[in-house]
Amino acid sequence: MSDLHLGSKICRADKILELLRTAKFERLIINGDLFDSDSTSRLTEKHWEVLSALSAIAERSKVLLVGGNHGRELDLIPRKMNIEVKDEYAFEVGRRQFRCLHGDEFDSLTQHLPGTTRFFSKLFNLIQKIGGESQHGSMAIKRLSKRVMGTSRRQRRLALKRGALEHVDVVICSHTHLPHVAKKDGLLFINSGSFCDDPSTYIAIQNDGITRLEEI
Repeated sequence: MSDLHLGSKICRADKILELLRTAKFERLIINGDLFDSDSTSRLTEKHWEVLSALSAIAERSKVLLVGGNHGRELDLIPRKMNIEVKDEYAFEVGRRQFRCLHGDEFDSLTQHLPGTTRFFSKLFNLIQKIGGESQHGSMAIKRLSKRVMGTSRRQRRLALKRGALEHVDVVICSHTHLPHVAKKDGLLFINSGSFCDDPSTYIAIQNDGITRLEEI
């Protein structure tokens, strides 16, 4: 699962809690952006419930957080919850090699224009403040901006290129909030989407390595 953005008005905490309380995990990977910002001041009671649920899972199963481009100053919180924090994560399931990375490294705006990125983040936070309970407008703007800028296409192309060079079978990214699946020369690319949209999306990996994009 990815892009929970705890502390944000677009965070679908109820969806997160539904998944955490009903699914059984041998291993749970949060692929970036657990928090929306570097402050806990905007965390609601539901958001703290999510952290409590993650802490409980971490007591009995392996939980990992792959660092994203939001909320990295709060990495100490998951570490205290026995959640391992990594920049990216390589693993094997069912003899298939997986590479899990947030994908912001393929975003030219985030990487090369940090000032502009901060400006748009503040603007998006303002849009959320006036977006009401549903936040449909703010979510639509988020998706549209990623499509117009070609972020999703660039991420897919570069992630597939990297996966081929590293001889892996599956590359998993997030960051764009645009869930989709692509395949090239036997290499599978999946973007897990986010828990900021309705429906929210995540990835399920079976013990035999079969990988599916799921909705909740």
